[in-house]
Order: sequence, then structure tokens, then C-alpha cells
Amino acid sequence: MLAGLVYDPLLKTNEISNDAKGRINEFKQNIESPSGAYTVNSKGWAHVRNKVAEFISSRDGVKANADNIYLTNGASEGVRTSFTALIRNSHDGILVPIPQYPLYSALLTLNNAELIPYYLKEEKGWGLDPEGLEKQIVKAKESGFVPRGIVVINPGNPTGQVMKRENLVEIIKICHRHHVLILADEVY
Repeated sequence: MLAGLVYDPLLKTNEISNDAKGRINEFKQNIESPSGAYTVNSKGWAHVRNKVAEFISSRDGVKANADNIYLTNGASEGVRTSFTALIRNSHDGILVPIPQYPLYSALLTLNNAELIPYYLKEEKGWGLDPEGLEKQIVKAKESGFVPRGIVVINPGNPTGQVMKRENLVEIIKICHRHHVLILADEVY
């Protein structure tokens, strides 16, 4: 699709499927700026954000709003942008699952913020320990840190586990109680 968006002669060949040609033409009709250029809206092409919202609504059974979707040039850029928006000073922290993907600790170091660990339980298939999570939030607050967000990596990286629905519900309840923003890393 990307090749067809930037190289029109490809559409006149049999090198790509008719399905791909149809999607390329749909995108060409609906995108506000040429591919390879900056988008008109810093959130990304509205057409693509609408497609993402439709997918999320269909997958999760909850209405997603395209205006609340921000596209980045990769997950790492999305995490960097989110951390930059959330972290105000060295007293702010982000809850990160342990074991963790090192992107998070590196970006917290770069932003002079606190990594607040919460530990996944190997004996529970790398599942959540809700009491442990709550204790880490309270401990961070007592130590003078403000837990601004929690990273939830699902499926886990590096563990590969898929969190049980009950764990996700527990995270939501705990974060709601403590006013902690949830950063869902669902790349895989």
C-alpha cells in the first residue's frame, strides 16, 4: 500500500492485488496531505484515525473516538511523547512492570523521573499482584513521588503472557482510585 501511495505507476501493473489497489485509491481520496509529507493534523491522517477507531470499536465493543487517537511513527515515539506530556518534574513517576522492556526505564532516566516498579508474579504466569501494585503506589506517594501513569504491556514483553481480564479490571480500579493514567502497550 505504501508503495502504491507514493508511486502511481504501480497501480497500472499486476504487481499488486485489486484489493490493495482499492485501498490505495480509497486512501488517496481521503488523506489530507501527500504520503511522505507531514500531515495537516499532528495527530495523523483523519482517515487513518477513523479506521483505527472503527477497528477498536469493533474489537472491544466500546465506541472509540477518532479525535482521541494520536498516531506516531512507532511505539517508541508514542511512549516518548506520552512521557513528555505526563512528566512535570523529578517528583513524578511512572509505574512499570518488572520484568520490563528497557525503553521505559531509559525514557524515565532521560526525563529525570522515577521508575516505580510493580512486580509481575512468575508463579501466576507473570500475572498481576493487585495488592503489590497498590502497595507500590502508596509507597511511592509516601516517598514523595507522584505516580502519574502506569505502563501495562499486554501481551507482556519480555514475558509473553496475556493478562487475564480480571487483572485488567483490577488495574483499572486501582488506577481510578489513585488517579493514575493507564498507558496500554499492546503492540503485539
